[in-house]
Amino acid sequence: MLRRWTFAQRVGAGLSVCLLAGLLLLVTLASTAHTLAVGDTEPLHRASDLRALLAGLLGLGCVTALMMVLRNALGPMHAERLQSEQRLHLFMDGVSDYALCFLEPDGAVSCWSTGAERLTGWTATDIVGQGVELLHTPDAVGRGQPASYRERAARERRLQSEGWRMRKDGSRFWAETLLTALYDETGRLQGFAEVTRDITERRRTERLQALLAEAGRVLQPQAGAESLGTALTRLCVPEIADACVLYLPDEDGQVRPGAVSYADAALQGRLWEPLLRTLTAEEPGPARVIHTGRAERFEDVDPTRLPASVSHSAYGELWRALGVRSALSVPLVVDDRVLGALCLLSTQPHRRYGAVDQAFLEELSARAALALDNARLLAATQGALELIGVAAHDLGNPLSSLQLRLRRLRLQCAPAHAPDPRLREGLLLAEDETKRLGRLVHNLLDLSRLSGGRLELESRPMDLSELAHEVVARHEDQAAAAGCALTVHARGAAPGRWDRQRLDRVLTNLLSNALKFGRGQPVEVCVEVDPDARRARLVVRDHGAGIPQEDQPRLFARFERVTTDSRAPGFGLGLYIVRQLVEAHGGTIRVHSRPGEGAEFIVELPATLEAPVGVASAIRA
Repeated sequence: MLRRWTFAQRVGAGLSVCLLAGLLLLVTLASTAHTLAVGDTEPLHRASDLRALLAGLLGLGCVTALMMVLRNALGPMHAERLQSEQRLHLFMDGVSDYALCFLEPDGAVSCWSTGAERLTGWTATDIVGQGVELLHTPDAVGRGQPASYRERAARERRLQSEGWRMRKDGSRFWAETLLTALYDETGRLQGFAEVTRDITERRRTERLQALLAEAGRVLQPQAGAESLGTALTRLCVPEIADACVLYLPDEDGQVRPGAVSYADAALQGRLWEPLLRTLTAEEPGPARVIHTGRAERFEDVDPTRLPASVSHSAYGELWRALGVRSALSVPLVVDDRVLGALCLLSTQPHRRYGAVDQAFLEELSARAALALDNARLLAATQGALELIGVAAHDLGNPLSSLQLRLRRLRLQCAPAHAPDPRLREGLLLAEDETKRLGRLVHNLLDLSRLSGGRLELESRPMDLSELAHEVVARHEDQAAAAGCALTVHARGAAPGRWDRQRLDRVLTNLLSNALKFGRGQPVEVCVEVDPDARRARLVVRDHGAGIPQEDQPRLFARFERVTTDSRAPGFGLGLYIVRQLVEAHGGTIRVHSRPGEGAEFIVELPATLEAPVGVASAIRA
């Protein structure tokens, strides 16, 4: 057991023994001196008592000397202890950014630093001897969280945690705490050392950055303006607001709520009546924010005494109904146009909107405004595409009838009945133009369906080789007029489940391009089957001028034309439609070409349709 004692403890024990021995010697010396003083003893005994007195005096001198030695050894230790305590107090008082305190094993505060006083408002006189539960929120104390933290720290030696802490005035702050268990050399728990730091601003910044990242995912123009407004307000509640209202101007210029979100369902009943009141641009609030394009912030609001400028306004009625303690309104601006105003309302005393919150909300509103404007443009585009689709559909029937009449008239104008070759040539050119117009109409119809996500594939068992022969037969006249030798290479059947009408459009567009740009040169159509991979390959090859390497990446983009031949008509939709239809089937298309060597388009299709029947195409430019 002695080996576990510290050096100071050993010196103290030795000093105690010396004191006890000194007291015994003094008693013995006093008794001997009394006997000698009385003088009624025999000379022999007197000599013995005299020797005992001398021995006692010698022993007392030795004990005194030993006590002096021990005192000199213990003195520096005492001074060092006082110096260590002084340094500890200086350290605790000098660290102002952290709250340092020592706790007893039961959680009572035994030492309190100046930093802790500055951070929490509690002085050492107020809190020393009190339980550390004063620093925790009531709900955390109700769950027994402080005691649980001490148990874990005692078991694991240290515990790092984050959570709300309370100040003396009742306000909250988000704290990062390190709780360390203190054990003596015997392994006995002596208490805890707690280091606390206020990280409210850091946590707020991290949460705001996370919200911005979430906004990039949620605020998509494809969702539509109404869904975007709802998503925007829900994004802010309850993370940074207890209630959030998106105000939008209507056609009459009146500012009205477009979307509302609230953290507590009890707020709903108190929200709508004030929201229905008419806002004016002269009063503070969202109407003035939309009118001026400048944000407004009320950092600290007393619900019982609203600012005079707000007190009698419709916005003030909303504040009174909710018990607002802080408010922030920012405009949604895009291209110097104000689309609306986003208002955050806080009813919690610990949530105050400052400059950091305003900067964040302005960034969020800028992204939301851009998404809303894009949603408007997208809706307008969808309307135009729907109009194009309706017009293309209505043009289809009369155009088909016109093609049939021209073909019948051309066949009737045989050389025997119409010897004038110019008539036959004119009819042939008119028929070619109607075919080209028909392809354009079908492309526009497909473009409308693809852009609206309304393309539905009707997959049925079919033979790709049979389709290739059929399409090539339809283009024989066009090939003859272009001076191209048109051939089909298909070894046997190429069965699969595909949409025959859409693949007819794919092959028609590819073949029309090959005849147009490979004029005077052979054009080949090849059909191949890979039974192992269960894929079919369709190849259209011409021997024309070819496509430059730098132009090939944008070849399948919408409204892109890479040819420099102004005599080749077109709108740049054919290959774009081809790619969309091929990818809707779960297939791929690629091109191999070099200038002067022609172009080869390769389409690979799965034998079984991989895409869903209802294709909501993601249109890519």
